[in-house]
Amino acid sequence: MTSTARVATTAVLATVLTGVLLAVSGCTLRPTDTDGDLVDDWRPLAAPVFDLPAVGTCLDGTAATTTFNPLSVRGGAVPCDREHTFEVVLVGTVEGSAAQRPVAPEADTEAGREALQAAYKTCSTAVDAYVGADWHTGLLGIEVRMPARGSWEGGLRSYLCTVNGLSDLYGRISMTTGSLKDSLAGAAPKAIRCLDVNGDKGSDGWWSNLNAMTAIDCAQPHEAEFVGTVQVGVGVGGALPDEEQLRKWTSERCWPVVAKFMGLTDAQLDSRSDIGIGWDGFDKAQWDTGDRTQRCVALFYPGKKVRASIKGLGKKALPV
Repeated sequence: MTSTARVATTAVLATVLTGVLLAVSGCTLRPTDTDGDLVDDWRPLAAPVFDLPAVGTCLDGTAATTTFNPLSVRGGAVPCDREHTFEVVLVGTVEGSAAQRPVAPEADTEAGREALQAAYKTCSTAVDAYVGADWHTGLLGIEVRMPARGSWEGGLRSYLCTVNGLSDLYGRISMTTGSLKDSLAGAAPKAIRCLDVNGDKGSDGWWSNLNAMTAIDCAQPHEAEFVGTVQVGVGVGGALPDEEQLRKWTSERCWPVVAKFMGLTDAQLDSRSDIGIGWDGFDKAQWDTGDRTQRCVALFYPGKKVRASIKGLGKKALPV
């Protein structure tokens, strides 16, 4: 529910022991075709090699895991012209002190959070470039999957960054046919514009709960419109704040964004009883990544089905 408001190895050791025995016995014969040093000819073990997915690889639902196991991901690869869920945008490298640990740091530890947040920030920037604009302005989501425990212990220090489509503003993942690359460029087919609202009304007649907001053509009857994004709780760490705190932060920041979108002052927007605000909301998973972006929408009074954009509407009546 989203708040709304109007408001060493054994072989080497054996070699060393053999050398000791030869010295004790007084044997000084040198094996032919050698330099006399039996140890320096051992080659170091090669670094582990993982079959990492290429950028643009599309993955079906079987790849919907919370951690990165290259073998599982390879098994979920499908042609992008078939229905799929995720699309690989980046395979990054875990950085910082966490990368030196023999065991993957737990997500709720400082090292785990730092590694995740650094990876998420890099992933987010990569997704922006991949889709052609800030991905938060589209019906898109991103995922960062840190190495699975077994893969980590096997030497993997790569994380997977993917983008996916959404069926509505509240982060419900949808199936996609075709690549999401440049989906926010040009005609921007994945851009958020007008929205059809599914929600409940309170005793005052205003929205009390929003269940879903799905994309709809602005020329069709709708009860909400996306107006932009804001940053909420920047610099705040720790646990996810309670709903009331999030409501306060978000309503204070979304209100002027809606007003500006319409060409109104905050006070002028406040004087209208037919327009309020809503947002998509935070969950713990987003908060823990360090992402503080909220999507703001202008909400219309329940039953007021608008048939055009309200951008620059000013004080005029809603185009119902």
